[in-house]
Amino acid sequence: MAGGGISADGERCEIALGPMIDCFMLLLLYYISCSKLEQIRFSKDVILPTPRLGQGIKEENSSGRFIVDIEWNENLNEATFKAGSDKLTDPRELVDLIKRAAKLSPRNFRVVIRADRQTPYEYTQQVMAAVASADVPNMMISTKDRGAQEQAAVTAAGR
Repeated sequence: MAGGGISADGERCEIALGPMIDCFMLLLLYYISCSKLEQIRFSKDVILPTPRLGQGIKEENSSGRFIVDIEWNENLNEATFKAGSDKLTDPRELVDLIKRAAKLSPRNFRVVIRADRQTPYEYTQQVMAAVASADVPNMMISTKDRGAQEQAAVTAAGR
């Protein structure tokens, strides 16, 4: 497959489009696979609490973050810890995962903890202890943006 054109001195130029299409398809597949990984990084089952005072800190740069979700099962009265696609029942197992992730991106590395409002605080403390055991100095606790929640309530009431 080739395209063509006329050069400045009147000669016909052939451009091979096959390799260019191959490169385009590879880049497209790469970006699709990366976007799927970003969706897997955090659990949609965790219902984040809203902060009571102030706005908190809005994260500008999402690179270098390691997300730990704490999913609370009310029926079984137990917590499940998720880090990416890994589901764990013991938070001490997070230490090795956090250490490996910290080695991959040592600059601006931080752990983001996401937990339901119903999750007992002791499980959040266990994750914080795992972060401390992994020698990671930066940690954030994720909450829901109050403005976004109020906007969603207004939108739902308007329907």
